[in-house]
Amino acid sequence: MSPRPVLLAFACALAACRESTPLHGTAVPGDQVAPALRLHDSRGNAFDLAAERGRTVMVYFGYTHCPDVCPTTLADFAQARRLLGAKRDRLRFVFVSVDPERDTPAGTESYAWQFDSTFVGLAPTAAQLDTIKTAWGFAVVREEMPGMSGYGVTHPAGVFLIDRGGRVRFVFAPGTRGDELAADLKRLM
Repeated sequence: MSPRPVLLAFACALAACRESTPLHGTAVPGDQVAPALRLHDSRGNAFDLAAERGRTVMVYFGYTHCPDVCPTTLADFAQARRLLGAKRDRLRFVFVSVDPERDTPAGTESYAWQFDSTFVGLAPTAAQLDTIKTAWGFAVVREEMPGMSGYGVTHPAGVFLIDRGGRVRFVFAPGTRGDELAADLKRLM
């Protein structure tokens, strides 16, 4: 047997093994269209999730004063975007504040851009956030932090993956590393 068929068989087996590796995100069952998300950025430009059809979009709800999960998540997604290579331009990452008392559109955008200048940072008003929470099905709870200045906000920690057709497909848990995210995104995009 020549080495060529053996190498071809090995490459096929390796590819099949790679495809059977479980994804790091949790699949969302059904064919759920992503809820509406329409807000303006700091310059007054409208962002409409429905207008992003044809592109994979990651949506994360957090806040700029978050001491742990938010900065780690944004750093992981910045790393994942870098690892995507040529595919990175087909991905949009959207950070939506859940702290309308402290987060302004300019501050939220600036915070998101600290991690990657292509990230979208949006800060809804309290009324807009109420609509978003209802549509997306999550709660936000303000928590006083004894012995510390300010307060914390309990918020959804997962990142929603919206496919090119506008459907919610996966939720990635906090702590999913950038390289793991990139590997999953390469398979999902």
